[in-house]
Amino acid sequence: MSYSDFGPHRRSRRRRNVIVLITVLVIVGVLALAVRYRTERRESIDYLSTAEEVALQHAEMADFLGVLFQGLGQEDRPAVELRLDTLALDASEARARLDELVVTRPVAETSGLMTVAVSAWGDGVVTLKNAIIAVLDAEENDLTADEELRAAFEMLRLGDRAYEMVIASVAELDPEIVPMDFPEVKYTTGDYSTLYKAEVIAERLRRLGGLSESRDLAISATTIPEPASEGVGGIRIIPASDEIALEVTVSNTGNVLVELVTLTVTLQRVGGVDDPIVLRQVIPAIESPGSEVRLFENLPAEPGVVYNITAVASLNEGDDLTEDNTFMLVFERNAE
Repeated sequence: MSYSDFGPHRRSRRRRNVIVLITVLVIVGVLALAVRYRTERRESIDYLSTAEEVALQHAEMADFLGVLFQGLGQEDRPAVELRLDTLALDASEARARLDELVVTRPVAETSGLMTVAVSAWGDGVVTLKNAIIAVLDAEENDLTADEELRAAFEMLRLGDRAYEMVIASVAELDPEIVPMDFPEVKYTTGDYSTLYKAEVIAERLRRLGGLSESRDLAISATTIPEPASEGVGGIRIIPASDEIALEVTVSNTGNVLVELVTLTVTLQRVGGVDDPIVLRQVIPAIESPGSEVRLFENLPAEPGVVYNITAVASLNEGDDLTEDNTFMLVFERNAE
């Protein structure tokens, strides 16, 4: 019986090939783990960097809100509402920044707590804005909006507590992936903590008449051409001209947008028996503060005759306007 000399050599080569393959796989695996480690480390640092920026943003928002509460009454309602709208928008954008980030294993716990904090703060700010408007618009002795205010403050307190846990969680992380110390953020327990009481803020809001919703108009007017002098009995004399017109400026002196403003001009011959001439224009809307100018042309006022002209700006029935929404002029046109 004879044996081939190639058998042991083949087995030896197979063993070497297997060892080489295993070695290659180990090296590839180690390299993959190294790459993954570097990627995870970079993503962890990116998350924490952005989270710190968001925390700094909320620290500024907390101070902004505290100053707003402290100065209630120094601004009118539109300015206060604009500040609250800005705050709510900033909170929403901060939450969106966190949502876009990759959350890695090392920062998973910190991320979960940060999400709770930022979400609670954001919801609290939006609820607070709605609650303040509800308090301002409530009927006298209606305290139901106070509960909405309390709920907003509780959301902000929840955010504060969650953020305290964020700080504790960050302290347990590898210091090399934490770019900087997380800032303190305190809405309800910071420098303005005494203001975060629903009954205090609600009472201040109710006492601030300047923040209550107010609709009011004022008008001024002049004839074209303008009166040149004052005659007997206070009658204004208007120079001779081919035509006469009345230019009326309507100003929104309230603190909210007014819509469908009716401007009525009445021309009446003094001592005459004919029906007055009534002209109307509707102004779609006037911002607060703001004004609109309207022109009433070709008024049928004869030279040498005394007329009484009035202009009145009005809103819907039930709106109690001050007396400066009316203009009146007694005039006579010169013939030459």
